[in-house]
Amino acid sequence: MTKFHWISGITTILIGAVFIMSCQSTPPGYQMSLAGPMMNGAEYVGIETCEVCHPEQAKRFRLTSHFGTSVKEGEQHKGEACESCHGAGSLHVDAGGDPGKIVRYSADRCFVCHLDIRAKFQLQYHHPVPERWIKCTDCHTPHAEDVRAWSAVSILRPGEKCFRCHKEFKGPFVFEHDPVRDGCQVCHDPHGSVSKKLLVAEPIVLCIRCHWEQSVNTPAAEMGRMSHAGFTIGRGAECIDCHRAPMGSNINRRFLR
Repeated sequence: MTKFHWISGITTILIGAVFIMSCQSTPPGYQMSLAGPMMNGAEYVGIETCEVCHPEQAKRFRLTSHFGTSVKEGEQHKGEACESCHGAGSLHVDAGGDPGKIVRYSADRCFVCHLDIRAKFQLQYHHPVPERWIKCTDCHTPHAEDVRAWSAVSILRPGEKCFRCHKEFKGPFVFEHDPVRDGCQVCHDPHGSVSKKLLVAEPIVLCIRCHWEQSVNTPAAEMGRMSHAGFTIGRGAECIDCHRAPMGSNINRRFLR
């Protein structure tokens, strides 16, 4: 077994272990519940009631994949649509829309359904959602004007959400790295990763997914160990040691600096 395959196997085992632990343990400040959110004494009123005061949000929400969610209590499905996340709304309605009488956003509500994402946020490199520095809704807009009809993310071009914080990578660049057009997620996992900078794989492995050129490999080279321009990549040297502008460059078509 090569070193590359050994590392990949260990990485897979670690991710699986983190996922299992995420279902069994709870990070500080979090509570995990498979039941729907509830305000004591509240009853379900249905999206039609919510729509009276929130017509625009309800209209857009009806087009999203989240509209079909519901909370199961016993053998009955309750908390359809809005109330599957915000809880039963009767007290909120009776109080004239008092925000203290409805369940507000929390990452915990998202994690009830998105267990795989919850596990990623417990990996060593992740966006600081568990630390409460940012929120799921900073990137995902469940009932905003730019929501997609089949999801809960923006219709903005891939990466546009990322560029709101990472402006230095937006460009435009004279020489643009082609994957950037397909979105940051080609190379980065926005939720969490075992690799630095939220990369979906270790840097060298990530690069040779696209830049696998047999002509620059040594005859006995292993995956991720390329002999290029006098450097043995993977043995102390990395692609980004020379190609320092992987997003794009204004001065060099090979992204050199």
